[in-house]
Amino acid sequence: MLVKTLVAAATFATAVQAHYSIEYPTWRADSFEDPYDQWMRPCAGANVTRNRTEWPLDGGSLVLGLHHSFDYIFVNLGLGSEATSFNISLTPNFLNNTGNGTLCIPRLPIPAGVEIRDGQDASIQVVTVGKSGSALYNCADIRFSQNATILSGDDCMNTTSGPLIYVQDQNAIAAAQDDDKDDDKNATSGDKPSAAVHGSSIHVLTSTVAVLMAMVVASGLL
Repeated sequence: MLVKTLVAAATFATAVQAHYSIEYPTWRADSFEDPYDQWMRPCAGANVTRNRTEWPLDGGSLVLGLHHSFDYIFVNLGLGSEATSFNISLTPNFLNNTGNGTLCIPRLPIPAGVEIRDGQDASIQVVTVGKSGSALYNCADIRFSQNATILSGDDCMNTTSGPLIYVQDQNAIAAAQDDDKDDDKNATSGDKPSAAVHGSSIHVLTSTVAVLMAMVVASGLL
């Protein structure tokens, strides 16, 4: 009995380590618990909720609790109160995070040409791909608001190690870099800067990672 208990505990610990959480915006459900399953697309088996987090019209913050040594991260947007299709990519060049812990992205810009109105409902889908190459899914429901603001200061701190984010095109997170520059100016006057995607942490993706992206899309993981 003791051996079975220890094996079950080890199995659970391994499963937890292989998964991740959306800390902000509020996720649809705690997908670590039954009946949810992060292997299930598009949203780990969690249905749309009324618990919507207000997001700025030009894009908002994302905070993840990661448990892999590295993750490829894809973030998609679906418009509407009952969004089931996440056909708007907020990470067209996708992201790579090194080290487990908390990752905060101050702003995920809304792509040009996507019309967002005040009070509009939407949902965010986060997909991570770890060392095994398998995709994990979680979703969060939001409401766009002209009064909403991005996270800053202690609300947007990073505890992951190593380079935070890799991108093919630095313009994909230009807004986040601009915010970080403002924070650096505040730091010179004694204020504590918010954790953001620093320019020194941005690198060009290798062709191998680009091939992985193509494989993910071809497999219909998104």
